[in-house]
Amino acid sequence: MNTTLSRIVAWGNKWQVKFAPHKTQLLHVSRSSVALRLICDGKTLVPQDEVEVLGVTYDCRLTFKAHIERLARESSGKLASLRRMSWLLDNKGLEVLYKAQVRSSMEYACLGWGGAAKQAPGPP
Repeated sequence: MNTTLSRIVAWGNKWQVKFAPHKTQLLHVSRSSVALRLICDGKTLVPQDEVEVLGVTYDCRLTFKAHIERLARESSGKLASLRRMSWLLDNKGLEVLYKAQVRSSMEYACLGWGGAAKQAPGPP
């Protein structure tokens, strides 16, 4: 993998594309506890337990627990707001707001995280 990272950096240098190792995130998804030591442009990448990519939080066991908890918390707040203003809107207005604010956020990238296990597997 380090060879591939070196090739990517060399390609970037050739085509004047600067990669930022300090912005690069390393998420090691594996059941084994083997430590990875990856180097990008002379800097060692530090493995993280969770990374966020385009609003989806991935963890090293792909349980999506943090993502689902955040999504549930945010959706609950949005539903509470809808409930507080329900007396101002008819059913169609409530439906439009629900679909735009609540359901759309719950459906975002669900093909990626929607198959998450109901609970995390045991230790390796």
